[in-house]
Amino acid sequence: MRHIKTMLAGCLTACSLAATALQISQLSPQGEVAQVRQIMVQFDGSAAPLGKPQAEAPVTISCNDAQASQGSGRWTTDRVWTFDFANDLPPGIACTIQAQAGFKSPQGAVLQGDKVYRFNTGEPTVQNINPYPDSRIEEDQFFTLQLNAALPLASLQKNVWCAVEGLGERVAIRLVDEPQRTELLKSHYLLDEAKKNPLAVHTLACNRRLSANAKVQIVFGTGRPKGSEQRFNFQVREPFKASMQCERANAQSDCLPLRPISLHFTAPVAIKELKKIRLVSDKRKFHPLINESSEGADGLLDSISFPTPLPEETRFSLEIPPNLHDAAGRPLHNADSFPLKTATGTMPPLAKFAAAPFGIVERFAEPQGMALLPVTLRHTETAPQGNVSTFQPRSDAEIIDWFKKVQQYDAFTIARRTAEKDLGKHVPKALDAKDKDAVQTRMLSLLAQQTGTRTRELPAPEQQKSRPFEVVGIPLPLGFHVLEIASHNLGSSLLDARHGSHRTMYVRTSALVTNLAVHFKLGRENALAWVTSLDKGLPVAGAQVRVSDCRGKQLASATSNAQGIAHLQG
Repeated sequence: MRHIKTMLAGCLTACSLAATALQISQLSPQGEVAQVRQIMVQFDGSAAPLGKPQAEAPVTISCNDAQASQGSGRWTTDRVWTFDFANDLPPGIACTIQAQAGFKSPQGAVLQGDKVYRFNTGEPTVQNINPYPDSRIEEDQFFTLQLNAALPLASLQKNVWCAVEGLGERVAIRLVDEPQRTELLKSHYLLDEAKKNPLAVHTLACNRRLSANAKVQIVFGTGRPKGSEQRFNFQVREPFKASMQCERANAQSDCLPLRPISLHFTAPVAIKELKKIRLVSDKRKFHPLINESSEGADGLLDSISFPTPLPEETRFSLEIPPNLHDAAGRPLHNADSFPLKTATGTMPPLAKFAAAPFGIVERFAEPQGMALLPVTLRHTETAPQGNVSTFQPRSDAEIIDWFKKVQQYDAFTIARRTAEKDLGKHVPKALDAKDKDAVQTRMLSLLAQQTGTRTRELPAPEQQKSRPFEVVGIPLPLGFHVLEIASHNLGSSLLDARHGSHRTMYVRTSALVTNLAVHFKLGRENALAWVTSLDKGLPVAGAQVRVSDCRGKQLASATSNAQGIAHLQG
C-alpha cells in the first residue's frame, strides 16, 4: 500500500510539470528569406488571455537596422502572436528573435524549448534587366540592372561578371559613365528611379567586345554560393552579311527569269545606300526595286529585289557600293564575295490547263462548233513525245468517281498507301524518310494504265524545237473528260534527279463539254431543275435530267418542258 502511494505521488508530480510546460510549435521566418513583412509565433497551447491582443509579447526582436525593423506586435488568437513590420524588409537585414525570459501562460505554464531564432533577407537581387533575357544583343551591348536594394559599386564590380561561350574565364564588367548612362536610363524610363536610389539602378557592359553569334550570360553572384547566382542568357547578333536569293527550277539550275533576284541583309541598311546596288549584265544595269511602303520610319530596310522579267540565259554581276555599312556602322562581313556572279536560265517548262481540277467548256463557243480546252505550254516536247491522254467516263457512277479522284490528286502530295492502292506498282519509290508516307501527285499518272484512254499528239510548233510560250486548244467531244499531259521536259526540270533521266511529270484536269446550264432547287417533298443554254441563255425543252447520290445511284429523273423546267418527285 505504501509503494502504491509513492507511485501515485510521482505520477501527480510528472503531470503537474507537464501542465506547466509551454512550447513554441512554429515560428516563421527562419533562415534566408527574400521578402519579409511579418513574423508569426505559434504555441502548442493557450499562451495569452482571449480578447487581449495587446497582452505581453512572448518574444523580443532585434535587427541590424533599427529603422527598417520598426513595427508592432499583437495576439491574433490565444495561441498565435504576430509582428508586422512597417514596410517589407530590404535585402541585407539580419534579425534575432528571442523568447522572453520567464514568459508564462495565464494558466502558469512556463515557456520551454528553443529560445533563440534567426533569419536574414539575403543579398540584393535583380528585379529587371534590359535588354530582356534571351534577346539578341550587340557586340558592345549596354545593360541596365534594376535591383531591389542598393548595392555599392565596388561590390557590383567584384561579384557581377560576363560568362562568354568558349572562354574559360570570367569577363569583368565595366560601368557605363555619363553621359551615356543618362541616355540609357532615359531610354528605359528609369531616370527618376535612378535619381531616388542611384545604387539600385546600374548600367554596365562586358569589359571586352563580344564575338558575333556568341552565347553570353550576365551573372549576378553577389553574396551567393556558386551555382545559385542569378544568370541571364543572351546571344550576340550574327555578323552583318549579305546573301543573294532567287528561285530555281531545281538546285542545279540557274535563276528563273520570271522570279526576282533579291539581296538580303542580316541587319538593316540605310535606303540611300541600298539604292546604289546594281545588277549588271553585259548590256544593261538594273536598279533595285525599293518598296517605299515597307520603308521604316528611320529610312532602313534589310532586303531589296530587282525587277522582272529578267533576260533569259544571261550572266549578271551583283555590285554593292564600297564600304557598305549597316545602321550600326558595321562593315559588311562578306564584302570580299562581291561583285557576286549569278545567271538566269531559260524560262522553265510549263503545262497549265485553263481550269483545274475541273472546268466547263462551252460546246459551241468556237466558230467551227468544236469545243476546245485551252492549255498553256512552254518548252514542252514537240510531237511525238508531247501528248495528252484523255478518258471519258460514261455512267453517272464513273463520272462521280473520276471527278472525286481528280480533285484528290490535285493536292501536291497524296498518301503513299492511297496511291499504291489506286495505281499499284506504278508509284515511284521513296528516296528519303520525308516521302516514305507520301508521294508527289505530279509524279503519278492516273491514265497510263486506264483502259479506254485515248492519246493525242499536241499540235506541233512552227519550229521543230522546244516549244515556245503558247496557248493550245485541245478538241473535245460532248461529255465529261479526264485529261492528263505527260512531259519529260517538266520532269527533268522540276523532279528530283535521283528518279532517273527519264523521269516524267504529269499535269491533269477534268472538264465537262456542254451547252446546258442546270439550276437545281431541292424542297422537302420534291425538287425542280431548270435547264437553259449556255450560248443563248434560253430555256431548253426535252432535256433529260437525272439526280444521283454520291455513289452514282439514280434517285430521280425527269424531262424538261417547254419552259425548260423538270419536276422531280420523291
